[in-house]
Amino acid sequence: MANDKKIIVGGIAVIIFLAALLSVMGGPKKSKIRNGNLMSPETGMGYSQDSFLSDVPSAMSEGRGMAQKRMETAPAPFMAGDNIAITDKKVIKNGSLNLKVTDTDSASSKISQIAKDNGGDVFSSNFYETEKNMKSGSISVKVPVNNFEKTFSELKKVATLVVQESISGQDVTEQYADLQAQIKNKQAEEQQFQSILTQAQKIQDILDVTRELARVRGEIEMLQGQIKYLDSQTDMSLITIYLTEDTNITFSDSWRPWQVVKETFNSLFKDIQKFINFIIVLIIRVIPIAILYALIAMVIYFIGKKIYSKFKKPE
Repeated sequence: MANDKKIIVGGIAVIIFLAALLSVMGGPKKSKIRNGNLMSPETGMGYSQDSFLSDVPSAMSEGRGMAQKRMETAPAPFMAGDNIAITDKKVIKNGSLNLKVTDTDSASSKISQIAKDNGGDVFSSNFYETEKNMKSGSISVKVPVNNFEKTFSELKKVATLVVQESISGQDVTEQYADLQAQIKNKQAEEQQFQSILTQAQKIQDILDVTRELARVRGEIEMLQGQIKYLDSQTDMSLITIYLTEDTNITFSDSWRPWQVVKETFNSLFKDIQKFINFIIVLIIRVIPIAILYALIAMVIYFIGKKIYSKFKKPE
């Protein structure tokens, strides 16, 4: 009886041991890459992208009975200023001028020529005429940042009066270095995904890595676009010039005072002639007709008065 109990207990222990062994060795294997994270075979927990890049286990071959070497540790992330050589400061420099000029068209042509002489060109222009037949407007030019001060000084010489001038600057060196560091990190991340893609055998793993590669490459392109924008802003300076024509008292070549005097007297004589003509017409035509109407009115009045007196009853 005691032997039977020992056999039963031993059988139960063997069954429990085999069940535990099967749960460890024969459990279902899941894809190790989900949404940019790699599943740890030891813990089942997900790696973050940063941990994944620095320590990627050989999860692709697990379950196939083959052991692969762990991938080489990724390089440490770049920080702004680490191994990023920026020889010159990156500064966005712009300016504006408010000028009084003798002639807007002439000043606009001079400004355009100054910009071209300094390696730049006209960026935009807008002009209009005021109610006093004076032309005003603005013109914007872009010149290399190295020629900014020289161009700014030459532009002021176009004016008869500099009403206002302003210069603005923004140092974007740190922002530029940070963008370059981000690009380096993203490129390292891209290389890691490419390395994983060459080792992936499961379709799901290939799809996951391909999706992550597309995401990283899109972020790299976006960062490169920001770099190009900063380059365009720091390489060229924008100067906006507002032009207003100065009011000048000038004598026209066509002004003839004596001619004005003659025309004035001629106009006066014509007015006198018209007045005399009116008096003549009044005397010859209007007065006789008025006298005739007055006589007729008097006759009617006396006749009416006589008739009224005749039919009036005596008191």
